[in-house]
Amino acid sequence: MPSTDDIERFGRRVQDLLQEIGPADLVEILDAYLIDTRGRMERLPCLLSDRDYPHLARCAHSIQGGSSIFGLHDLERTALEVELAAGLPENPDLFRLIAALRNRYADLEPELQAAHATLVASLRGSGTSAA
Repeated sequence: MPSTDDIERFGRRVQDLLQEIGPADLVEILDAYLIDTRGRMERLPCLLSDRDYPHLARCAHSIQGGSSIFGLHDLERTALEVELAAGLPENPDLFRLIAALRNRYADLEPELQAAHATLVASLRGSGTSAA
């Protein structure tokens, strides 16, 4: 089940960003976040199995930074835990932390995708290009 707090913060942050940068730029940023984050989530287990802890830490750090832009604090905190654990090679909690991060994102992603689709539809309705 997705974090209700993250969903609420995300909704507020989207509204703030709509006012600050407008819908076209917000769609572009959210699209990049969704694509980048999904790819990073898929890479985490491979980096762990390869014991590539420096890249694992950087990957988690990128997830953390992107999540903070959209107010996804619970996801951001979980990514920070992975990043810190990756700094302690052979940390027995790393597998569990990566699973928790991936599960948390999987729970949130449908809501994020729905918001993205709504924004894209509103741009099409207004005649503004999404790209």
